[in-house]
Amino acid sequence: MTGQVRVPDQIHVGERLHALQQEILVGIALGDSLENVLTTFCLGVEALAPGVICSISGVDDERLTFIAGPSVPDSYAREIEGVRVGPTVGSCGTAIYLRRAVEVRDIEKDPLWAPYKSHALPFDLQACWSCPIEAADGRVLGAFAFYFREKRGVNLFERQIAGECVKFCAMAIENSEARKRLNNLAFFDPLTGLGNRVTLKNRLGIILQRASEMRRAVAVYHIDISEFRAINDLHGRVVGDMALIKVAQVLRSVALDCDLIVRMGGDEFVVVKTKASDDSDSKQFAEAIVSGLRGRYRVERGEEFMIDVRAGVASFPQDGEDQDELLERAEMALLRAKRNGARFALFEPQMEYERRQRRSLERDVGLAVERQELSLVFQPQVDAKTGSVTAFEVLVRWAHPDAGLISPDRFIPVAEANGAIHEIGEFVLREACREAAQWREKFRVAINVSAAQIMRSDFVQLVTDVLAETGLEPSRLEIEVTESLFIQDLAAASSILRRLKRLGVSVAMDDFGTGYSSLSTLRAFPFDRIKVDRSFVRDMINNSDAAAIVNSVIGLGRAMGLCVVAEGVESQEQLAMLRLIGCDEIQGYLFGKPLPAESYADITGPQVVFNDIHDKHSATL
Repeated sequence: MTGQVRVPDQIHVGERLHALQQEILVGIALGDSLENVLTTFCLGVEALAPGVICSISGVDDERLTFIAGPSVPDSYAREIEGVRVGPTVGSCGTAIYLRRAVEVRDIEKDPLWAPYKSHALPFDLQACWSCPIEAADGRVLGAFAFYFREKRGVNLFERQIAGECVKFCAMAIENSEARKRLNNLAFFDPLTGLGNRVTLKNRLGIILQRASEMRRAVAVYHIDISEFRAINDLHGRVVGDMALIKVAQVLRSVALDCDLIVRMGGDEFVVVKTKASDDSDSKQFAEAIVSGLRGRYRVERGEEFMIDVRAGVASFPQDGEDQDELLERAEMALLRAKRNGARFALFEPQMEYERRQRRSLERDVGLAVERQELSLVFQPQVDAKTGSVTAFEVLVRWAHPDAGLISPDRFIPVAEANGAIHEIGEFVLREACREAAQWREKFRVAINVSAAQIMRSDFVQLVTDVLAETGLEPSRLEIEVTESLFIQDLAAASSILRRLKRLGVSVAMDDFGTGYSSLSTLRAFPFDRIKVDRSFVRDMINNSDAAAIVNSVIGLGRAMGLCVVAEGVESQEQLAMLRLIGCDEIQGYLFGKPLPAESYADITGPQVVFNDIHDKHSATL
């Protein structure tokens, strides 16, 4: 008769239920999928309680997810997938929302099912009882449900079975969530949500194998955020992390159709993309990545900063046939792009040799201060009208025990990249101030400071301490910076330089005229001096454009009340023109080569005429 359900032998059912629970525990322990474990569970429950159709749903972002229900029609399962839970959302959605069991004896007439009965009735689903599945911490994980093909309620026996089943469903779902969390920790970067190094190692080999079978090429893009350390140093790691999240979001949109995007750690990312066999695809996509990521970013806390990136590209199979080789060569190409100031670079065989040389240089430059291999040289700056020495610019030299003298153009970028610049910069600052403090004449001493060094939060304190230790008057110290300092973060750079000026230290802009926004930079900060880049001075005699630039800079300096220093003066013709157009100070081989301090020990007063300096050091020019 309708509504009469035969209740199986209780002892027999208890044994069967216990055996089913053990089977579920084994499946969980062996790491079987949640769907497989709970499908087996549903089948076992249906065998224990004839007449029920067992279903288990999850909830994700307040929406139903169908997990298991082998006797539930597939099309019905698809219909309820993604339905938002609420107080009148069938049996399962309502049970989850209200956090209590919900019984519907007649789906056709019950108002809870009004919007959804058209999905259930065609499959002869007439009634439903649902109970929320709760985690140990009180979260609702989903719903356990019995559907019936007749209009009736759940009996006591079925409720008892369900009570035991819900506990095991919660255990299985929580275990699955824990496995997902572990999987995410193992294979995904917790900050950005991108894949990590393990994901790259696991997936790249598969991508290359598939490309080989399909006779396709694969490009590996190694991407690096330029000067990211300065963002961390200035704003702190919280803001630095926010910046990385923003960059990752943009990278996802730029590289939407790629095979793989991972964060390697720090400020480095790798993108893998199957492509056509020529290099044009690689170049176009590298340009798209760089253009897409470059620009001004603003994080939730309000801080703003510029992001610039470089990329290196290596291609399979032409640049390497295994993943380790490709990754190494993409990194080599990235280093080439950094050194050349290029937006991106494609791998070339010559880079192998450069890499070996660079690794040796990276290792040794970090030990240069400790091994006492660094020394300072001084080049005079003179008054253009009188020929009096006014200052000395300090330059660092590295005498490598095997390679001999290594140019600063080679080792300074390496030191900036690996962090050795901070120790080297401190050495230069301390030694230069110590040397200048001993001079009889009170010449200024000008020191070049890299953007990476000056943006450190402790730089102003370092200058304060060195001045106190050496006894050098702050007015005799000049810090020379380039415009790259202001491109990173104009407001922060200006703040640091103003703190230096409050100490009494002067500030000069080096290489003026070579940046993209030199005039706006001059307006943003009250410099004491601007130095005309040597490239303009070199060409000014034979190039009217160069002469016009030098003339304009000198006029600008005069209008703004700034002293203008011309670098790289090597001829009497250059000197004559510079004096004619009113340049304030001169620096170059015409007056003195960068030499150890003792080479200028005979300068006893400020009145040192041009020819005296030139004649004395002509043998070394």
